[in-house]
Amino acid sequence: MMKIKNKKGDIPSIIYFIAIIFAIGVVLLVFSNLFSAIYGSLDTYFENSKYNDTTAHQTLEQVQGYENSSMWDYVFLAIIVAYFLMLIILGYSTQINAVFYIIYGIVAMVGLFVGVALSNAWEKIVETDALSGTVARFPITDAILNNFFPLFITVVIITTMIMLFGKYYLGSEGGIR
Repeated sequence: MMKIKNKKGDIPSIIYFIAIIFAIGVVLLVFSNLFSAIYGSLDTYFENSKYNDTTAHQTLEQVQGYENSSMWDYVFLAIIVAYFLMLIILGYSTQINAVFYIIYGIVAMVGLFVGVALSNAWEKIVETDALSGTVARFPITDAILNNFFPLFITVVIITTMIMLFGKYYLGSEGGIR
């Protein structure tokens, strides 16, 4: 007989996943915009001062090159992939009763609606004049959070449901839970 006590499965992780991915995308976008402005003003200061040909100015130009590349976009993609793999591993390793399948489906639908709302919020955020130039350096982040966020959430939900409820347990009665 399986104990169901203290078994919550991976149901809250989907909602956390949706919110955290959105928050990471917004934080990376805003910080990239902020750092780009700071580095630009420092570069202007170095060019107009006696520190123009110093190592500090050369280092600042290298940092600006990294900042203006898509480096943070790939960091966002790596975070998403790592978090998605973590959800899959935790979904597979969590023992959960099949009764929770319907509850998980309901919570997943709520998560999908939250994802659609966050996708619309992302669209409004990147339409602002301050961030419209910065979002051009984030093509992967913009594609995932703007156009494909509900589709991405659906794939995460379905994959996690398969990993949670499609396991075959050895050693239990009859070989199946």
